[in-house]
Amino acid sequence: MQLTFIIPVYNIERDLPSCLETILSQSFQDYELILIDDGSTDSSGRICDDYGLIDNRVKVYHQKNAGVSAARNLGLEKARGKWICFVDGDDMLYPNSVEVVLREANKGEVEMIIARSHIFTNGEVKSERYSFDESFFNRTYSGYELIVEKSYKRGSVCGCVFKREFLRTNELGFPLGLKIGEDSIFISLVHLYLQNAAFIDQKFYLVNEREDSASRTWTFEKLENMKANIKFIDQYIGDHPGLQNYQKHILDYSIYGVVSSVFNSLFHCFSVKNHINICISIQKEIKRKLDTGDISLSKGKVRLLNFSLPIYSFTVLLLQKFRQLSK
Repeated sequence: MQLTFIIPVYNIERDLPSCLETILSQSFQDYELILIDDGSTDSSGRICDDYGLIDNRVKVYHQKNAGVSAARNLGLEKARGKWICFVDGDDMLYPNSVEVVLREANKGEVEMIIARSHIFTNGEVKSERYSFDESFFNRTYSGYELIVEKSYKRGSVCGCVFKREFLRTNELGFPLGLKIGEDSIFISLVHLYLQNAAFIDQKFYLVNEREDSASRTWTFEKLENMKANIKFIDQYIGDHPGLQNYQKHILDYSIYGVVSSVFNSLFHCFSVKNHINICISIQKEIKRKLDTGDISLSKGKVRLLNFSLPIYSFTVLLLQKFRQLSK
């Protein structure tokens, strides 16, 4: 079997059928579609079962609500395909794109294929997510080269396909116990071991962005939860003493990414109290200077963060305010 789609499902009865139809209608047919119902309380679980009855490629598993990471990890345990494609159940795939992506994936010894992802709003394909230009084509990259040479590190697993053997050999799975940012950490771990990633100029993944999307709503509680991501990354470093320096640089850059996300998003729920409290929380988690090695991306901001978290956070807020006034 060439491909396994893994879709975590939780209370998405409105969008799930459209998502599944864009997969089942693909010209490429050599796949299995694993649906993990993560304790849905609406009709999503029944929809999964209905599709399982009408197409034997659809495999359905139900579990008590444990979060998207646990659902995806269960999908990885059950997967039999040579390649893995993660899809969110409220998104869609571009028509007949899977055949093109898999043809490219099977050309050489690549471990990850990155295709084009676009925002999909009100039936229209709009701006590109995680864009890349023609200079990315006709070669492969290691995870470190992608960050150092191309300043490219995406925050989502969607829009890619991963070789299952690569994920299994390096014991790569999604972090449990985190409430936000699991994708970004998973991608960081992929970068540690990735030796051959290739890009393809093919519209593939359509992100269904709605105004009421949870990802567009930032609260102080959500930001406070992100400190656990820093702890996870530090724990990973501690649990893997054999990591090379460049791998530690990738993980330190990932920690910077968490901090950057926190303070850029704080702008949307700013108060002096929130600012002080989140600075205290983050400072407790960052117990050392970050070393991002040859990664030039945001190097100056990393230096500023190492010098003073309060000054860094205040600078980020000023820049956000300036951008708002410039619109």
